[in-house]
Amino acid sequence: MIDSTLPLTDIHRHLDGNIRAQTILDLGRQFNIALPATTLDTLRPHVQVTSNEPDLVSFLAKLDWGVKVLASLEACRRVAYENVEDAARNGLHYVELRFSPRYMAMTHQLPVDGVVEAVIAGVRDGSRDFNVEARLIGIMSRTFGEAACQQELDALLAHRDGINRARPGR
Repeated sequence: MIDSTLPLTDIHRHLDGNIRAQTILDLGRQFNIALPATTLDTLRPHVQVTSNEPDLVSFLAKLDWGVKVLASLEACRRVAYENVEDAARNGLHYVELRFSPRYMAMTHQLPVDGVVEAVIAGVRDGSRDFNVEARLIGIMSRTFGEAACQQELDALLAHRDGINRARPGR
């Protein structure tokens, strides 16, 4: 039996994989980034999983559009904030957001350290505004190589106080 009085949680939510289609469209327009479609309805099939994908590569290709539009640190802060807002809209009380600072930074060569700061700020503000307890889990992608992983680790450790708190940055 499910106890509906218990708080709802999500302990494996990918921040960089949960970017709103509208945000992708907005940021694409803001930064003059060519997208596979020009309206929200025609963009959705390219950036959201709407049915079973034939393979992992097809699935991951949809996620790439979200990071392709992260052309500023403010864009990174926005998607972090919206992730917490969406968690609240989904009825969640607690969420753990996983993110790869290097993956988010790579397309537009943003500073990895700055991405970590922006994500912490967005999650902190979203937690405050939507009363969702949110924690961050920094991940490193081995596919980028050892040096990139070290860069991510250094940036994450430099901001560990903001990452470890139930409401980052408080």
